[in-house]
Parts: sequence; C-alpha cells; structure tokens
Amino acid sequence: EILEGISTVQKAITGKSTMPILEGIYIKTNENSLTLIGSDMDVSIQTTVNANIIEQGSIVIDAKIFGEIIRKLPNSSIKIETLENQIIRITCEKSVFDVVYMNTNEFPELPEINEDLKVSVKQNILKNMIKGTSFAIAQDETRPILQGILFEVKNKNLNLVALDGYRLAIRSEFLDTDINIDVVIPGKTLNEVNKILSDSFENVQIGVAKNQVLFEMENCKLVTRILDG
Repeated sequence: EILEGISTVQKAITGKSTMPILEGIYIKTNENSLTLIGSDMDVSIQTTVNANIIEQGSIVIDAKIFGEIIRKLPNSSIKIETLENQIIRITCEKSVFDVVYMNTNEFPELPEINEDLKVSVKQNILKNMIKGTSFAIAQDETRPILQGILFEVKNKNLNLVALDGYRLAIRSEFLDTDINIDVVIPGKTLNEVNKILSDSFENVQIGVAKNQVLFEMENCKLVTRILDG
C-alpha cells in the first residue's frame, strides 16, 4: 500500500528543483492513515495510505532513497519510527534501515482551491479526452503555451484542445454545469493525471484557483500551475 502511494507522489518529483526539500516526500500522520505529498512547485500530488498510527508527526524523506528501500522490502507490514538526530528507522521483518530525514517547515503547502469553480467529470471520459488530444501538443519549447492543453468549460460542454501549429486535436463532452472555465494546463501534467485516473465511472473533481488547477480523485489530489498566454 505504501509503495503504491510513493509511486503516485513520485510522479511530481522531478529532481530539477534548486530546493533540496523538494527532492523529498512529505509524510504526515492522520488518525488512521498517512498523507504523502510530492512536489516540484509546478505540480504537487497528494495521496493517503492506510496505517496504524502510534504517535503523530510529520517528516520529509528523500524520495529516491525511501522509494528504493520500500521497493526492496518483503511484502509484509513495515514499521516506521523517528529516532534522535533526525533519523528515521524503517523496519520490516529482518531488515532495518536508518535514514536521515528533513524538517517539514520548508515544504510548500498545497494551495486552497475556490469551491465555486469546480466541475465533476467521469474518470474514464476525462482519460479518453486527454488521450485523444495530448498527442497534438507542441514539443517545441520556444512556444510554451502550445505545450499545454486548453481546458474549457462553456455552454454545458467540456472541451479539450491541443495544437502545435500543424495539427489541432479537439474533444468535446456534454457537462451539466453552468460554470465557465478557460485555462491552459501543461500537457505533461495532464499525462501524469492520465496515469492516476482509473478507467471507471467514478468522478474526478476539477477545481480552479487564480493560477492553479486541482484534480481530486478518491484518495489522491494533484495540483498544477496554469500556463500564461
């Protein structure tokens, strides 16, 4: 379960940031689950994992090291505890790992999204719409706006549009809402959203803030910046 959570949030950790804290996964305890967050400032992904919480706390741990350790462990229960000197101990059957962790106070918070600008779409429909348009985004970095996909809600329709100057792909679906949304979302982010979406009739909630878009699924949130232009 924790490996699935790590794999989900690692999609947001590019390792290209100048802030060392963003090479880590933020882990925070809730009543009976863990919240994991990965971020590179442009994209943040949050997911929850079931856990038996003995003591509350939060840490940031290097994503690569943590992911590699958990991947190699046998499939049984894992105990994670903090020790003195900023050490976290990971124990599973006969394996014990001690890793240095970072403080959470420098880790960026997920933004609040305006509830009034929120629409709901079936996951399988959005998945197909992204698949049907994302191939037409520009690969050319000199025109960043064309590396995005237009996400437009108007006249009770959801439209996704991508173009690169040679071809144009557009997908439209009926959406029973009176809300109007008009934003351009980075194509690579929508491809990550696509990997997280399931092929199901369950809904994904999509909310818009002044320069960010939130995709919210059952136990996973993804926040991305909007492209200007």
